[in-house]
Amino acid sequence: MKRRDFLKVTVSGSVVAGSFAQKAPARERQPSDTKIDAEALARESLRHFLPGKKLCSEAILAAGCEALGIKSELVPDIALGLAGGLGRQGKTCGCVTASAMVLGLAVAARESDRQKKMERTLEAAARLCRRFEKTHGTTVCRKICGLDLTTPEGQERMKTVVKATKCHKIVEATAKMLAEEIQKA
Repeated sequence: MKRRDFLKVTVSGSVVAGSFAQKAPARERQPSDTKIDAEALARESLRHFLPGKKLCSEAILAAGCEALGIKSELVPDIALGLAGGLGRQGKTCGCVTASAMVLGLAVAARESDRQKKMERTLEAAARLCRRFEKTHGTTVCRKICGLDLTTPEGQERMKTVVKATKCHKIVEATAKMLAEEIQKA
């Protein structure tokens, strides 16, 4: 499915099932007039993340899409590869990259002009990225978690210690930043 088709299907309130779209229940409000509560988005992100159900990127994307009223079989799986700093490589934190995805969807729901959509999305993602870096000192997953997630030892330590002691705070803080950026975007 092409990106444009994904946006048409998800933003219009449809649920993707395989290559067929089915109409989902209508939203009560359009995304442009939806107010996203930062605390509620943080709670929902943690609900997905803490019990070990989802990775950081999946939790942010799932909660963000829920807040926007976007339903798709692709969510949250489409964000799987972002976790661990892009495929466990320790690069940009999955919370940041998944937030950029949510911001793109939020802007796409409000803006039809391609140039304006691009500018608004890139500006919102840049603001979130700068704020994340200012708050946490870096956007680099390996520096945040202190682990090499390419090793079995790093992966095990992430599951047993770091997810509950460090990453949950990052997920929570990022969800709050995301909620604020959705309002600005």
